[in-house]
Amino acid sequence: MHTLTLNIKDDAYSNILYFLKNLSADVEILSDKVTTKKDEKRITSLRGVFSKYSDPSKIHLEDKAWEMHVVEKYTKENS
Repeated sequence: MHTLTLNIKDDAYSNILYFLKNLSADVEILSDKVTTKKDEKRITSLRGVFSKYSDPSKIHLEDKAWEMHVVEKYTKENS
């Protein structure tokens, strides 16, 4: 027995499902799940989950965080 998990584009989904259903008795479709944009949105809704642990006094540094990191790393490597 083997299990196969596939990610199939929308335009090919119905054709592949039809093929698998009509292939033979050797193939059994255990589950058929369609992922929607809503499922993807749920993951991005976790943004800000740690905001209660943040330090509000450092919010103004967020825009320059990458720049500060590069300068700090360059300084360490070339000292």
